[in-house]
Amino acid sequence: MPAKSRAWRKLVKKQQRQRRRQRQARVREKNEVLEEEARRSKPEYEAWSKQQAALEEFQRLASERLREEEEEAWLRREALAQHQFQIDKAKRDQEEAKLESLRLQQAKELEQELEKQRKKREESKRLAEQAAAEFEAMLQRMQEYMEDTEDRTPPAELRRVVETNPAERLCEFYTRTNCCRYGNSCTFNHQRPMLAKILLIRHFFTHPLLQVGETHKEYANADEYLEQTQQDLRADYDDFFNDVIGELEKFGKILNFRAVRNTLPHLRGHVFVEYAQERFALRAFINLQGRYYASRRIQVEFSNLKAWRGAVCGT
Repeated sequence: MPAKSRAWRKLVKKQQRQRRRQRQARVREKNEVLEEEARRSKPEYEAWSKQQAALEEFQRLASERLREEEEEAWLRREALAQHQFQIDKAKRDQEEAKLESLRLQQAKELEQELEKQRKKREESKRLAEQAAAEFEAMLQRMQEYMEDTEDRTPPAELRRVVETNPAERLCEFYTRTNCCRYGNSCTFNHQRPMLAKILLIRHFFTHPLLQVGETHKEYANADEYLEQTQQDLRADYDDFFNDVIGELEKFGKILNFRAVRNTLPHLRGHVFVEYAQERFALRAFINLQGRYYASRRIQVEFSNLKAWRGAVCGT
């Protein structure tokens, strides 16, 4: 019962407040009406009303005059636009005539260009077929030279030297190291032998200590670098040498096996293998193509290195 009594009293108070607000609103509206009637009964209000009516009439007349002026301006612009349209149409007709003449000339030139391209394709195809035939002949000569049991000198076509920029002077860095950081984009001339006793296997030997110089300083202190020593590098190189020398000796007698340790990334880890005969080097070159070592594809090429010490650039 006490809970119901409190709820009832709360409801009664709410209704009383609502009725009080309604009475106050009715009184306020009545006072506003009385004030408006009193204000309208004053002479100042009548004068203000006339002034407002005159102002509205003036604004209406000004708006009509502005609309008329805008309409006249639009008509003048339309007349100018029509005149300009006629002038532009005449220019377009003249330009279209010129374009049509130009299109006919371009069509003729295109036909001539297509004919030139057709002839060029035919010439390229002929040269490609000729190059393929020469390549097949070269492979045949290589195969015959490898299978020749007599100790003969390689044929002259296998002793050719390929040049990248014959008109330029020799790249001193490539001549000394058989490698250039700019590769085929180098502006100087690179001479590559078609056959030689020395094979260059690029980036054949890899080791974490060889890459510390180019490792970010944040990772250079990682455990894999801190725990490595020069003795570890030597031991890993010995394991690498023992792992690959047996496979390389299958192709013939080896006179020199040298790995290059450089500070320059494009030289680091190169391995030079010197065979006793060009025949052995050619056999190794052919058999190593497309093979992988340590999950990396082997890059093999012939080298015309003059001195071992020249292959080292750095430390």
